[in-house]
Amino acid sequence: MLFLGNPDDTNKNIALAQSAIQLLKQPDVIFINPYPVKHEQVVKYLNSVDVFVLCSFGEGSPNVVKEAMACNCPMVVTPAGDAAWVAGDEPGCYVAGYDPADFAGKLRQALDFAATTGRTRGRERLVSLKLDAGAVAEKIESIYKRVYEGL
Repeated sequence: MLFLGNPDDTNKNIALAQSAIQLLKQPDVIFINPYPVKHEQVVKYLNSVDVFVLCSFGEGSPNVVKEAMACNCPMVVTPAGDAAWVAGDEPGCYVAGYDPADFAGKLRQALDFAATTGRTRGRERLVSLKLDAGAVAEKIESIYKRVYEGL
């Protein structure tokens, strides 16, 4: 289970992940928090773990959720920012509340999904939402063109 947030930032809510893992009572589940981690290492971690978790109380549009989706990594997220919308109803991606028992239950589902199915189809969801790198670049280019033409 991968938690990429700063453990000292109370908004990132590491306590929820730690409580959920204790409730699982599965000694084979290892909690990984490699903070700080260089950005180029994030993809390696996301491609190496069974489940990514985001426990934050508040976010805008967390890039790490989109990065996990792009890596087809099963995940459990809280409804911080647009994380729940990005995860959607994608199999292997779960939205939990802030109750440790609820989070642990969703974590168990994500771990079971990883064990039986492997990876998600999160990258396809990003493309369908037009949140992939190419689509975002096109949107930004379009904005610049409209601004430039309006001058």
